[in-house]
Amino acid sequence: MSDINNTTGEEVQNLIKLAHDNSKDGRAELFDGITELIENQHQQISATEIDLMMDILGRIISDIEVNIRQKLSLRIAERDDVPVELIVLLANDEIEVANPVLIQNTLLTDKELVSIIQRKSRQHQLSIAARKMLSSDVCRELVNTDDDGVIVTLLTNQEARIDNETIEKIVEKSKTREILQPPLIHRHDLPKHIAARMYGWVSMSLKQELMEIHSFSPEELEEHISASVEELKEQDEQELSKLDSEKTLINKLKKANKLHISFLMKSLRQGNIRLFELAFAEILNIPDDIMCNILYERGPAALAIACCAAKIDKSVFLTLFRLTREAKKMDTELSQTEIEHTYSQFVNTTEQRAKAILHKWVEDSTRSPIF
Repeated sequence: MSDINNTTGEEVQNLIKLAHDNSKDGRAELFDGITELIENQHQQISATEIDLMMDILGRIISDIEVNIRQKLSLRIAERDDVPVELIVLLANDEIEVANPVLIQNTLLTDKELVSIIQRKSRQHQLSIAARKMLSSDVCRELVNTDDDGVIVTLLTNQEARIDNETIEKIVEKSKTREILQPPLIHRHDLPKHIAARMYGWVSMSLKQELMEIHSFSPEELEEHISASVEELKEQDEQELSKLDSEKTLINKLKKANKLHISFLMKSLRQGNIRLFELAFAEILNIPDDIMCNILYERGPAALAIACCAAKIDKSVFLTLFRLTREAKKMDTELSQTEIEHTYSQFVNTTEQRAKAILHKWVEDSTRSPIF
């Protein structure tokens, strides 16, 4: 055992020396050496040496070809006898590399999975949604992405432990998003009273499936539906009341000439995203749905146009972009190219030109002018 430890120690020291070689071949040799040592002899390596090698891997991994990293990920995807730090590193890599460990490896904790859902791409979220035995906390975070593809993948994963509160959220979304309805009604753990609520808005073919899957008697179904109707009425009244109060506040501020950019940013920082959306739409004199389209669907350049029209300085743009995306659990990262293109909008677009572009977007969507 002593000879093995000595040999391993020498190998570690040789790899550390190789870390000073910045050539492409040197990086590749270093990557192969570290990963082979970690895969096959990590139990003979001290925790300090593991940390050191993982630090080196973290710094050089982007220099290694994707197909080489992918092969490593495939080799260790199902292993639970490798350092968890290596699995975490691969899980945060590009999706081609991350996919095998995200789907299969059991060393990833809920905390790490939630972090990846929040920070990485939609493809990473889809891979996590397909994992076996997902906890309720991870399921909840996946639903918070509000991405139909991610939610459908989660729903079809019958081993995912989706709690009733999260199921309720998905059911609410399914009222207007038909793609969520079929996988929902086929969930083995869909509570019967929730299934009965869905009977009120699904298609005739899905109504029949609901009846067959949950074996409702006519009396039972009527009882559930009546209770659901009353519950929905109460919810709608509460939503309308809240919306009315928010619109009333915005109208008062506008009449008092106090509907300023500072109010937008304050609402956003306090997490009142709907108030922010309504106020921004009022400042730009555009419909609420067009405002949301600009914020979340047209990309950063479109938001820059809206900022130009509202006389919002480019220094505020990145904060505004990040906070709105965070509120919707969307990716907040922008490449340098995207940032440069977006900032060029501020340089090359006057307030008048920006308003003309908004005018065109609204006309295209509603067939009616706003100015």
